Amino acid sequence: MKQITYLLIVAASLYACNQREKAKINPTTTAMSVVDNYTANTTILMLDERLNGVDSLVYVFYKDPLGKDSLRYTRFYTEYATTDTTEISILKKQIQLPTERFEKVKKCRSEGKIWCYSNGKIFQTLYFSDFGGECSFMFFIKNGQFYYSTLGEAFKGKILSLKKVSKAV
Repeated sequence: MKQITYLLIVAASLYACNQREKAKINPTTTAMSVVDNYTANTTILMLDERLNGVDSLVYVFYKDPLGKDSLRYTRFYTEYATTDTTEISILKKQIQLPTERFEKVKKCRSEGKIWCYSNGKIFQTLYFSDFGGECSFMFFIKNGQFYYSTLGEAFKGKILSLKKVSKAV
């Protein structure tokens, strides 16, 4: 009797593990899946619809993003916080531009990041850089994947103007 019980437990465990593995690779599941139904027309906003509820932003500008120390360049920064709906709408237009998905981060360094808030709580971080060419982008990370979009002209102008008025904290 003990042997039958043991075999049933082993069989049930193997079946459960097999089902869990299937859930990980099945593109129709969402909770356990890395698959995000990415298409060529996907946007950051489509990948994280919570961004529709942004009510405030903190722009962070690294003081020396191209410095020699690639591990510590993000330690020193200035920032600019806003609840201005015009500034938020410029960001919302930027995150509606098409993205490209990468499994690894680009070799370019970020110039800064944006902490996105809703009701006083941070819920998403977006990274940006305007160093030109392939190093001019906004990206965010979801499920271990990196999603990049080219910077729009309005957003480029906004980060340039905000960088000038950002303050050390």
